[in-house]
Amino acid sequence: MARKDRNNMLKNTELNADKCSNEQKTTQQQLADANNEIAELKLQIVWLERSYE
Repeated sequence: MARKDRNNMLKNTELNADKCSNEQKTTQQQLADANNEIAELKLQIVWLERSYE
């Protein structure tokens, strides 16, 4: 039981740390990340279109 509680506490701590790090990102960093993700998705679309030709 104590081990399970410790594991849950560790998971919650990690989730809270991730949440805090996301909140600390500036708007510029979020925009840059979004633009990178868009570029990756565009490349995936190009590869998918090539497979149909």
